[in-house]
Amino acid sequence: MSKLLKRPYTLVLTALNAVLFSAVALAQSGGGSGGSGGSSGGGVSVDVGTTSTSTTTWYGQWWVWAVGVAVFLIIVIALTNRGSRSA
Repeated sequence: MSKLLKRPYTLVLTALNAVLFSAVALAQSGGGSGGSGGSSGGGVSVDVGTTSTSTTTWYGQWWVWAVGVAVFLIIVIALTNRGSRSA
């Protein structure tokens, strides 16, 4: 490992990566001075309101999965039986 760090550009890139990852970690935790994040950053208060809707997506329907499996099986059977015809 020390042989890799003897090259100057590798040492510089390693240091830059360490600084970058530290900055990302501190940014995610709210600045690093407040423990768990919360409102320790710049005094910004964020209120997140949620609403629930009951919409069903197309891939949540059972018949879509049934058709998908059927098409998949037809393709697999067609590809595997391609050369097994004998006269």
